[in-house]
Amino acid sequence: MGAQGPPPPGPALGHGVLGPHGALPSLAAGPGRRGAMRVSAVGFLNSAPLTWGLSEGRAPEGWDVTFDVPSRCAERLLKGEADLGLVPSVVFLREPWLTLAAPLGVVAPDEAGSVLLVLGGDLASVRRVFLDPASRTSQALLRLLLQEALPEGVSFEEGIAPDRLGPGEAALVIGDRALRLPGALGRLPALDLASLWKARTGLPFVFAVWAGRREVCTDEVREVLASSCALGLACLDDIVARHALALDLSPSRIRHYLTRQLSFTLGREERAALARFSREVLGEEPPPSKWGEPYGGE
Repeated sequence: MGAQGPPPPGPALGHGVLGPHGALPSLAAGPGRRGAMRVSAVGFLNSAPLTWGLSEGRAPEGWDVTFDVPSRCAERLLKGEADLGLVPSVVFLREPWLTLAAPLGVVAPDEAGSVLLVLGGDLASVRRVFLDPASRTSQALLRLLLQEALPEGVSFEEGIAPDRLGPGEAALVIGDRALRLPGALGRLPALDLASLWKARTGLPFVFAVWAGRREVCTDEVREVLASSCALGLACLDDIVARHALALDLSPSRIRHYLTRQLSFTLGREERAALARFSREVLGEEPPPSKWGEPYGGE
């Protein structure tokens, strides 16, 4: 397919979301928001601001929200077990029927801190790589970035990395586990994949997006997701306190991660990054219909 470039930016996130005096309206309020909706959301810290309003009893009536790892969210959506999902970007780009549900996602402007290739020795000596099965996007990004740096004949094995790595081993570690690397892994060198992508392209990296079938991605759904994220950002102190305790990390580390290492909105630059990732991994430009109505969909 010929290069089309990313679509123009859509309307600003959050327009019409905040009520009088900056208060958030109930997500269940308003016409058109009632009805069955099966939602598959990611349970990692990196998604907490996006899903906070859906996990605190504020989801619209009839919305059934479940939490899982990114790859399982994608699996549920692809099997028809969910109508809407926070899915790995590579799945969103690969499946032609998936449409962006809102200009929201898990974005690393530069170093993410939670998608790491941990090295047991020198990169050139790696013969075996453990691939965390929780994220298809991180696996695809690893193969893209390091296909020339890794030696020929390297073995990729899907599975959680052991707590110790030999000199010829490396492990893709993602999500909350990467923020608190267990045992000896925490003392080993690691490559941050989002930082490598930034150095290669000059663009942020989008790890996951809200997506669903085109008929599901309505204005009402977009507003619910925007309200959920707005609530999460407004309640950041609560998110920090809860996850600092759960992950045994300092509140300052959690806050730095959510406010400095990640962002959650998709603008022109983020859509350009998705288009670049699609060209490099899938060999094609995303069609305009991928972005939904506010972003150039037919």
